[in-house]
Amino acid sequence: MDWDKEGQRLAAVYAAMEESELREIAADVESLTEVARSTLQAELSRRGMTLAPETTKHPGIGPKAIPPAAPVMIRRYRDLPEATIAKTILDSAGIESFLAEENIVRLDWFYSNLVGGIKLLVRAEDADAARELLDQAQ
Repeated sequence: MDWDKEGQRLAAVYAAMEESELREIAADVESLTEVARSTLQAELSRRGMTLAPETTKHPGIGPKAIPPAAPVMIRRYRDLPEATIAKTILDSAGIESFLAEENIVRLDWFYSNLVGGIKLLVRAEDADAARELLDQAQ
């Protein structure tokens, strides 16, 4: 890609935009390429505007943020249909869940033993409620 031409193209696009449109783009600056960022910064400077310091869009993420807890495995399944039914039970109860190793078992069910089965994972705070729901379903 010719980055000089791309910079010229973006400069023309940004110059034609209104200030509100530029602010909208600047709000999501981390999604831009380096050329787009520098071109946007130049256009904002030309208009006397400033680019807000980069912030993440994820709440709670910052220099002193506590990393989220690792998901907890509550069940293992050899076969995909059983794992999918269990996940559906949790989803219907509003408990967010995830099937690990699902795709490799989809390739060939024989891989299930190799990877230790399909693992059903939930948040640590939802683990007890999820186990109760799945125990009731059996």
